[in-house]
Amino acid sequence: SQVTNETQLQKLDIFIPLLDINSYLKLTEASGHICVSHWVGPCRLGCLFNHGDHIVAVNDLQPQDVEEAYFFISRSTRKEVRL
Repeated sequence: SQVTNETQLQKLDIFIPLLDINSYLKLTEASGHICVSHWVGPCRLGCLFNHGDHIVAVNDLQPQDVEEAYFFISRSTRKEVRL
């Protein structure tokens, strides 16, 4: 909410093992965006997400809501998911 200019935002592709997403990542919806609400990944992964980061795509598919994002993640046939 503190960013007023979209040029201040950075888009990143993050590849995460599917098992780690299911274990450590929690998403929520805020202001019409899919956002990270909780990330408690192990030290080997580091701090990949911050509270409030937006998820705009899952394996190049653009979910419309949190349920669809989780659906895309659950249907992934890859060992790593691209967020």
